[in-house]
Amino acid sequence: MTTSSPSLAPPASYALSLRRVGKQYTVDDQPLPVLERINLDLRHGEFLSIVGASGCGKSTLLRLVAGLDAAFDGEILIDGRPIAGPGIERGMVFQDHRLFPWLNIAGNVALGLDSLDLDPRDRERRVAAMLELVGLSAFAKAHPHQLSGGMAQRAAIARALVSEPEILLMDEPFGALDSLTRVHLQEELLRIWSQRRVTVIVVTHDVEEAVYLSDTIAVMAPRPGRVVGATRVDLPRPRDRADPRFGEIRRTILGQLRR
Repeated sequence: MTTSSPSLAPPASYALSLRRVGKQYTVDDQPLPVLERINLDLRHGEFLSIVGASGCGKSTLLRLVAGLDAAFDGEILIDGRPIAGPGIERGMVFQDHRLFPWLNIAGNVALGLDSLDLDPRDRERRVAAMLELVGLSAFAKAHPHQLSGGMAQRAAIARALVSEPEILLMDEPFGALDSLTRVHLQEELLRIWSQRRVTVIVVTHDVEEAVYLSDTIAVMAPRPGRVVGATRVDLPRPRDRADPRFGEIRRTILGQLRR
């Protein structure tokens, strides 16, 4: 990932490019800047985490990339092409799994295919393959209330990936889970990422999680939200949280956040 602008490489060589992206709201008839001149380039298959204090615009930025809000300044490009609303090349996972309680798990995952013109056999095959990928094949007929929080979040990841997106966007995906489940799902996410090689952006408040998962960590500062640093995590995988180098990178990111 690079935060330089303009980029040294042509936009089409990146999975995702943000060019001078800004966002503001109007409060009491006055402009309220939320994001200011965000410049980012992500290569195909790269894993980026975005960290920052609450209110710095991390989730707002993710919504813009997802195409859920079209009112922004600048450009957001996927493979060099401007986005035009939501698209199948982007999958989204929220902190809350947002599964429909009246559908079983296979039915919830299949919702990710509704925008594709597939025959029933292909739909069934792709749903089955994705449930196997996330380890939920035995729970295809179960309903969300019958799953643990971690299992439900794995189902949400399966739903986001079933359409085979180029980019996976995750907004605090493990924030509501207990610490042991969170660590387990971090490992599961890396396993899935290593198999699919999808480009991933994770918004998180957890610096240790960011160091464990990411190729690059971008730090955002608030009011207005802007990228103030990008740190490359040059540690081999699987990563050892007790490694002194791991702790050094974690302290570097925390230092950037404090400043």
